[in-house]
Amino acid sequence: MRSKAKIVFSIVGPLILVLFLLFAIGVLSTPRDFSSPQVVIRLLDENGTPLGGIEVGRNWYDSDIGKDGSDQVMTDRAGIARFPKIPASVGLFTGAWRKAYMSLGMCGAGSGTSTSIYVRYHGLCTVVPKDKPLRKVGQSNQDADGIWFYSSTDSQSNTMANLSFPRQTKNIDYALSSSVHGK
Repeated sequence: MRSKAKIVFSIVGPLILVLFLLFAIGVLSTPRDFSSPQVVIRLLDENGTPLGGIEVGRNWYDSDIGKDGSDQVMTDRAGIARFPKIPASVGLFTGAWRKAYMSLGMCGAGSGTSTSIYVRYHGLCTVVPKDKPLRKVGQSNQDADGIWFYSSTDSQSNTMANLSFPRQTKNIDYALSSSVHGK
């Protein structure tokens, strides 16, 4: 009987320890105070002149608290669009069970936030990140900071520039440069 108990303990004990450690990682993860960080986007033409009156939108999702949202602004005369930080009530225990469960999953899906920005230029133009070289990854491009960038056109032949930022980004300050087609 004692050997059966030893076998059960030697199998169940490490399993319980592993589960406890994964749960502790989820519980003790660093809390954050935002669902979407503060964002500043600067839009310039190929000569460095600011572009005012351009639509810039932000979409965000916070998987820890199950909230999402979007907002949009127009760039000011200095070519700047600003979005305030979206606060979140994320503490040590927020989403702890889900974090621990996700740690056990095959894909290792993360938790936290995602923020993406779109810019709707009037007409057709070429848009690139200012002073940030891109490398091609599939249909998109990525800069050295891990920011995904791609451009397309909408149904009214306006150029759409799209940026997706890494989850750990705490402040977003990004510049885009554009040139009008046919110039």
